[in-house]
Parts: sequence; C-alpha cells; structure tokens
Amino acid sequence: MNDAIALRQQLNAAPDHVLTRLTAMGKIMIVAQDGGVTHERIGIVEKVRRTEGSFTFVGDAHDCTVDMSQVATAIADRSGKMKDKVLPKLELLNAGGELVFSVVGLDGIEKFDEGLARFDGTAMAPKVKEGAGTQATLRDDDPAMRPLAAAHDATAEITIEMQKAGMVQRWRGVLPAINPAMGFVNIIAPDFHLHVRGGTVARWERRDADVGGHVRLTALDSAGKPTGLTLQGPRNAFGAE
Repeated sequence: MNDAIALRQQLNAAPDHVLTRLTAMGKIMIVAQDGGVTHERIGIVEKVRRTEGSFTFVGDAHDCTVDMSQVATAIADRSGKMKDKVLPKLELLNAGGELVFSVVGLDGIEKFDEGLARFDGTAMAPKVKEGAGTQATLRDDDPAMRPLAAAHDATAEITIEMQKAGMVQRWRGVLPAINPAMGFVNIIAPDFHLHVRGGTVARWERRDADVGGHVRLTALDSAGKPTGLTLQGPRNAFGAE
C-alpha cells in the first residue's frame, strides 16, 4: 500500500463508478447485514450488470442487486486486519450515513488498491470501534436452525436470500453442516457465510414459491415482522410442514 494513501478515506468518485471496479479486485466478500442476520457472498465478481437505477454483481452461485438510489457515498477503509493480513474494505453508505453494504478485499491490499487506483479521496479519521454489546446466546432449539439443518440432511440445493433497504443478495447451493458457535447459527462454505444471531428468528412463514414444486420460507421475528432472511427450495428440503 502506498504510504500516502489514508487508512480511511471518502472516495471522491460517485459510488456507481467505484462499484464497476469490483471485477478488478479479485476475490471479495460482499456483506449484507441487518439486525441479527449477516449474509456474506464470497468469490470473484465476474460481471457487473447495470440497469436503470440498479447494479447487479454476478458470480458463480451468486447474485447481488443494489438499488443505487440508496447509495450516496463510498468509503475505502484499509485499517482492518486478520492476524498479519490487511483486509481492506469498501463501505457503501446511504444519504443518512448508514451502511447499506460493505465489500471486503480478500486478495489483499495490493489487489484492492489496484481496483481503486483511478480514484482519489479525502482522508477521514479512523473509525471508532464499537463496544462488544450484549453477548449472543443460542438455544439448542432455536427456530433458525430447523429448516437449515433439514436442508443439509436432505442434500438439497436451496437458495438463501437476504433482503434489506437498498439491496438483495442470494446464494445457491447445497448446505454444509450447521455450526452453532458464539451464540450464532453459522453456515461456513467456501463461497458463502451466513450468521444468524440466536433469538433473531421466532418462526418461519411457509408459502409456495413461483418455481414449480418449490416452497419459500420467510424468517419472522418475535413481533411477526420479516427479518429479511428467506429460504427457497424443493418441498421436501426443509422438513415437515
């Protein structure tokens, strides 16, 4: 990394110009997080499809569509690390300064900076680290686990979708074993991670999907409101009705 580049900077380019460069960043993680659900798509963005008002990032087993009217600012943050490896990140914010989604460069700082080389930016103060918050707890019978565990046992190909204000992201595949840890239901696959905080899902609403023979499960919270997480797959993928 060039020492002259600030660890954290607001890019002066419009976010749509910045996002066209995701194809040049190598392996990345696109992170959609809302409430107690975190949906992480991992891999190379093979192409960016632009339509009026939206971008879709396309890769093997993935797609992610962003409503560009909800994205106002792009921030490059080069301060993140895992052990000795720098994990640079793009933060895409709305007009109110709230995070819509983030993009983590998994191929290192050089590939990240290569993708952003044409853009300059304004240095920002380092991001203040948030407190740890309340520790998550996960019961053995947490409702989030049942259909995911059933889909793993059925070895069925399913779609896991996360929808939040400004974006929708999907992954398709056969689930690995569920990994409950640190108060979360976790799915860890080479091209996808899902983390659901214990107690986030109170029940699932099950309906027929548009695809023939498939069903769609919508995760609801304790107030009966959608969490943004949905599952879709064959009728027998998620266990008993």
